[in-house]
Amino acid sequence: MTNNNLNHGMKKLTGTYYHWGPFLFHSKITPDECQMLLDEGKKCRKKSNDHRRHLAGHLSEEYRLTDEKGISAWLKKYLAVYTESYKTWRGGNHKLPDLHIDVFWINYMKSHDFNPPHNHDGALSFVIYPEVPEEISKENKNYKGSATGPGAISWMYGEAYIQYISQVSEMPQTGDLFIFPAGLSHWVFPFRSNVERVSVSGNISFVEEMN
Repeated sequence: MTNNNLNHGMKKLTGTYYHWGPFLFHSKITPDECQMLLDEGKKCRKKSNDHRRHLAGHLSEEYRLTDEKGISAWLKKYLAVYTESYKTWRGGNHKLPDLHIDVFWINYMKSHDFNPPHNHDGALSFVIYPEVPEEISKENKNYKGSATGPGAISWMYGEAYIQYISQVSEMPQTGDLFIFPAGLSHWVFPFRSNVERVSVSGNISFVEEMN
């Protein structure tokens, strides 16, 4: 709940409003961490690691990442910031259970590929963008329609209504990290630029749910 004070004539009016819906967290990973993901993706970019049968995307290349311990070693520090941010967002002493990273996969998104509306397994999910070509950002900026532009990711919660914020969209940039509830519906819009965008996704469980 957030306070808001307004001056109305000679009288000071006070109002409050409430945080509503899912907690969508954003941060930035370092260039070195981006490069680590790209290097790991090159090692795993082979038929034996094809992960598409587990995923909803209309992409020709999605692979399971095998160095889970190596990635988890530095990703955990972002999860710690997420946990503290969640407590602030909720207010009071709301504490999340301990987190366990279940699985990672890497997506090589090309022109006209797309991810339809879907959600994930587990308690939380994340997506990281270690490489976003500038051509996609320019294409998004030049988009003239009223919907979400090409190359963007969009999250949807609840029913659509003019007075609701039921959708949040972002045009990702290199280094962006998003963490959100695994059940939150989201999708990725196609782009036309003849480039390849790399993202890494994964699922996270609450440790108490694993026992």
